[in-house]
Amino acid sequence: MTPKRASFMTYGEDPQCAEIKKFITDAGVILDIRDLEKKPLTEYELDKLIGFLEITHFLNPMSGSYKKLDYDTKHPERDEIIKVMAKDHTLIRRPIIKTNRLLTVGCDRKKICEMLQISPNGKPDDERENNIGRQEPASTPNK
Repeated sequence: MTPKRASFMTYGEDPQCAEIKKFITDAGVILDIRDLEKKPLTEYELDKLIGFLEITHFLNPMSGSYKKLDYDTKHPERDEIIKVMAKDHTLIRRPIIKTNRLLTVGCDRKKICEMLQISPNGKPDDERENNIGRQEPASTPNK
């Protein structure tokens, strides 16, 4: 069986993201990791990533900039928010986990498990995978 792959975007040494990253890799998913502190997303990348989704899903309400910009009470136009997010990546909620077709933002294990089709305990289901297609050996009659 081909291992599952996903992109994993985080920011610096975030303990919550590190825990989620370990949870996913322990389940056997191969992660392509991008540290947004070292390699920030451009406006174009943010726009493409967010697509037609609600931009508020991508905003980090715990960011100091979020409070300073008063985003909890007002939201400027989408393009303006993307420009600000490209300059200040602490505004981006993390981790962002993306597969070819699906995306989830934040540390919600249930959503991550559903998206990546992994067990909630974070372990691969080796028992089931190892038994698929396996036949029980035929019993030999006693002589």
